[in-house]
Amino acid sequence: MGLELLDKQLEYGLQGNFKEGWRLSEELIENFPKNNRVLFNRGWYLLRQGKLLEGHKLLDYGRYEKVFGNGYIQTPQPIWRKEAGTVLLNLEGGFGDQIKSYRYAYDIENLGNKVVVACSPELVEIFSKKFITVTHNVVSGVYHDYWLPSMSAVIPLEYEYKDLKGEPYISRTADTIPGRIGIRWNGNPKFEHEQYRLFPSNLMFDAVKKYDCVSLQRDEGEEARPKWMKKVDLSTWISTQREISKCELIITSCTSVAHLAGAMGIETWVIVPVLSYYLWALPGKKSPYYDSVTLYRQKKYRDWTSPFKSIKQDLKMRY
Repeated sequence: MGLELLDKQLEYGLQGNFKEGWRLSEELIENFPKNNRVLFNRGWYLLRQGKLLEGHKLLDYGRYEKVFGNGYIQTPQPIWRKEAGTVLLNLEGGFGDQIKSYRYAYDIENLGNKVVVACSPELVEIFSKKFITVTHNVVSGVYHDYWLPSMSAVIPLEYEYKDLKGEPYISRTADTIPGRIGIRWNGNPKFEHEQYRLFPSNLMFDAVKKYDCVSLQRDEGEEARPKWMKKVDLSTWISTQREISKCELIITSCTSVAHLAGAMGIETWVIVPVLSYYLWALPGKKSPYYDSVTLYRQKKYRDWTSPFKSIKQDLKMRY
């Protein structure tokens, strides 16, 4: 048996058989200790075991396989390792990953540094309220002594789960409308693992149809919005931030909406597949990343009835 065990490990993960998945990780690391995918997969299992720093050091090997983070930016400056100076925090991944990692700008600043944030153009207006913010394509023209790929920020910060702060770090921009629930049922299909968190949208609609719901779905999947669900302005991220701010509760799959809502301290219920994204790898219903987030986990691969049954029950108890 060789690297085909990686496929078997994935199969075990999808089934929720993490005991066997870890057993294969032990076998794979013994036989292929320098294989990037073996190391990356092992990193996810270490996160699940509560070892944030050790796990992230192995997740970094996913960069070589283009399954984690983005490519290195065009700069002659070294990666930041806790030195004093001006640090360019290069936010990576999709919008959700960038929003999640924006928190580290505060941590780096609190260590006595000046921070410049680089992100996608759509998010500049949100992040620039607190930090100098530029788009990714101009980072080579911005002064910095060091730079840091954001999805690996916990490594130089030397964070374990206990060091993460779950309180809000982005401000709400509108008053809450009592009883309003924001709904998002599809994530971005271009990102790895999106296929594992896709569920029939009617399960979501059936669970929330009795309540005051607005659609936070943009682009792909928006056409599935039922007529009874209100449509709001999602044309920019500033308008999306405002509409999320109005909500008392957000129910979503693991998307940018979940991260922005969690970052603003809004109660957020996230539907999570059996084999979760690395941010939700630590077992349980709560996450150290956001105090306001509750995780509704799929119990059986391809069967989404359990999390939506729980959501339906919890909504009934809440309202």
